[in-house]
Amino acid sequence: MNRRRFLQSLLAGSAAAPLSMAGFSNLAFAAGSPKLKVVFAVIPDGFGVDPYGGYNKGLWFPEAGGAKDTGNFQLNEMSNHLSAYKNQAVFLKGLIVGSGTGGHNAWTTILRDSNASKTSIDLLLGDQLRGSNALLKRIYAGPHATVGAAWNVSYENGSMVVPEINPYQLFNQVYGSSAPTGSTSTSRSHIFDNANNRIQALRSRLGNAEKAKLDTHLDAVEQVVMDMDASVPVADACDPSSASPAEGLVSTSADYRDEVTRAHCNIVAGGLSCGSSRVATVQIGRSADPVAIKSVSSTRNPHDCAHRYGSVTEWRDSRAWYMKQVKYLLDRLSAMPDPDVSGDSLLDHTLVVLTSEMADGAPEHMQDVPVTLIGGASGLLKHNGGRFMDLYDIGERSHWAMGKAVDMQRVWATIGRAAGVEVPYGGNTSSIPNLFTNV
Repeated sequence: MNRRRFLQSLLAGSAAAPLSMAGFSNLAFAAGSPKLKVVFAVIPDGFGVDPYGGYNKGLWFPEAGGAKDTGNFQLNEMSNHLSAYKNQAVFLKGLIVGSGTGGHNAWTTILRDSNASKTSIDLLLGDQLRGSNALLKRIYAGPHATVGAAWNVSYENGSMVVPEINPYQLFNQVYGSSAPTGSTSTSRSHIFDNANNRIQALRSRLGNAEKAKLDTHLDAVEQVVMDMDASVPVADACDPSSASPAEGLVSTSADYRDEVTRAHCNIVAGGLSCGSSRVATVQIGRSADPVAIKSVSSTRNPHDCAHRYGSVTEWRDSRAWYMKQVKYLLDRLSAMPDPDVSGDSLLDHTLVVLTSEMADGAPEHMQDVPVTLIGGASGLLKHNGGRFMDLYDIGERSHWAMGKAVDMQRVWATIGRAAGVEVPYGGNTSSIPNLFTNV
């Protein structure tokens, strides 16, 4: 367990708990308990699931030979960009968002209830899965997500929440006034910073004998910190400089599309690894994404590429670009140490949820919207070494094109229950069976 977070949380609960030095040591060195983290990665304008230009089965869905639930499947061209994480992934098919049609309006629905009236799942989880920063309920990174319009996927009740698009501001939100944890310190004003006001208020009410006892306990805690800092190396991930954005990035410019997006991913992964938060949303651009991806086309924006206004290559490569950014995010989560379980990676205890506000950007529909769940998720996700699930047979909604389909809000209800949260959504919120070990 991170040493300063342990001590701060201990003191926040009871500034002068009557623990002996041995008691402090036993608590401080106790084996860390796994804590689930959840990251929502939302790309705009769909996955290109429809046939086009020789891609008769679209770009995304794996080929499973008609099997409904199998580990024997082949990734498609777009999903193959995540092949390094195939054995930690569950690819879901058979989901519908809203009515299944409606242009770009599904950005108001994708992470929330089908009536688009309640709090989105990321904020519901953020309320329950709290990190060490009480002010940072959930990290909301939105590289290029408000350029031209604020079409954002996170909501608190009926109010849209605006993500941070500036990586420098996001860095300050996550690391803010916290001192770099890569250095050791025996300063009591540093160690007890979060509880200092409570300590001083307590001291003012104590007699000399009691003050002496309090000082003994505080000195003991300081000694534990010194011992732990000397014996256990502090992870580089908790040094703010490891996530600090490069200088000169322009948040709204297409010239810095790759650099800004990856800066956001670095900050999110670093913040989770430091334990500042346990929930994050990374919204990569916005629906009808207007910011050019210059490695794909310097003249046609990705929304127009998704609409197939250009070449098949532009359509295919624009969809692939988003997957490369998600792959980068997964790489960072895989490389970072988990803050709670020594020796484990952050991805071992993280559930990454990948989706979009639509299935395909050309007809702008929400039929068969992909959701892919990736990561160790502290052993909760039943990925079974790589899994494809066709959910049509458990669909509760009738649709003229899909037949029976599963409402997207059931995915959020299932994830919520796996994390100990009951979603306040009306309609069908029954769990998708056999997806998590505890649901």
